[in-house]
Amino acid sequence: MSAPSAINNARQIIIGKAPVALGATDLTSAAFRAATGEIGIFSKEGTRIVAGTATVGREYVIAVSRGADKAPLVSDLIDGSKVTFATSTLGEAATEQSTAIGYNGTSGLIADVATYAGELYKVSILVHQFMSGTDSEHLKAGYYQSQLTDGQAEIALGIRSSVNKNFNREVSNSDGDKPIVAKALCSDAGVVTAASTGTLTITKGSTLVGASGAGIATQLPVGAYVRFGTAQTDAVYKVVAVDQANNSLTVDSEVLEASATLTAGNAETISAALGAAANWGVVLDGKSLPFSRSKKRYAKCRFDVSLSESFGSTTASNTANAFEGVGTFEAVSELENFLARFMSESYEMGQPFIDNIDADLLADAAVLGGRYSLVTIKWSQTEVVSFQNEVSPKELIIATPLTTPAYANVANGFNTLMATISPTAVVGANLNV
Repeated sequence: MSAPSAINNARQIIIGKAPVALGATDLTSAAFRAATGEIGIFSKEGTRIVAGTATVGREYVIAVSRGADKAPLVSDLIDGSKVTFATSTLGEAATEQSTAIGYNGTSGLIADVATYAGELYKVSILVHQFMSGTDSEHLKAGYYQSQLTDGQAEIALGIRSSVNKNFNREVSNSDGDKPIVAKALCSDAGVVTAASTGTLTITKGSTLVGASGAGIATQLPVGAYVRFGTAQTDAVYKVVAVDQANNSLTVDSEVLEASATLTAGNAETISAALGAAANWGVVLDGKSLPFSRSKKRYAKCRFDVSLSESFGSTTASNTANAFEGVGTFEAVSELENFLARFMSESYEMGQPFIDNIDADLLADAAVLGGRYSLVTIKWSQTEVVSFQNEVSPKELIIATPLTTPAYANVANGFNTLMATISPTAVVGANLNV
């Protein structure tokens, strides 16, 4: 899988694994081949370059061990005098968009409820349709027809249920979540469930909650509210039925939190009266989209929210923005898959003999922290063709596990060696953690 130097304008990626050593073993040694995931800088003869052996402008390759039974993956030959750019970037975690309508867990409310009593409430959600492979927009909505006696609680719970039912038509990700999940929040601090309640057992996708203990009819009567958690950013549900004989209760909407057993002290109750007096809101949380390195590109769910006139002065604002992160497994895996196939590794023969290279790809979903740190080198390869120079720009990306600063400012690290081998390069030093 090494990139032939004859290919112009090439880009290649090398992916390491933890632990990453900076040993002195040579490229052809059994010790290096056995050190799966180790990345090293070597002379073109295969000798490990370390502090003291690095010289200005020398030629070198960068290689990663793929285990004792496979040849190392080796980069193009790099002329140190032609390196123009060399930088290292610490991996950053991806985030999902979260938008709060009204109460957001700290402040806010669904305003002007009395003014718009009996009105139809509508939340329009314009989803940027990256999930389908196009850049089109996808319109979804949530509705609630209020009654004259409704307060913030009824509106929040109604909108939450409508949005989630609408998104039930969409494709789920590997966690069983739709692209956007709505939850209702209440500003009341709640009361931690007492020991007599025993445990609450929630099942994702079900409205039935197991409730052991003799006190559930008292602590969680019909009309009360239950928070599955102890933070005011945790979702709140309304109790609509209690079955003391069978140790269960029913809530007003499917539970969308992960299945769990909540012991005493890990859930809270809110009385009907306190819930009616509290401020409420609806939070729309973007979820990770389905991903396949060869079929579904990596993207984040982004959406815009607009409210109907009946919401009055209620505000909708982002509490978190969508961000793809830096060096995430998905991005690295997608890039590796593309570059490997670009180098024709899988197309040596036509169907039905096309080589399945999946087993040779090195990006690991179990990488610590879910992301890699990245080292990027850019240089120019110059060849004399027909009595004139042909300059080909090239780029090599090195992905190393998040907690491994071995290729930054350490004795035999990336920045240290680059400063000697390629002193004219612009060298970044962001992996010094």
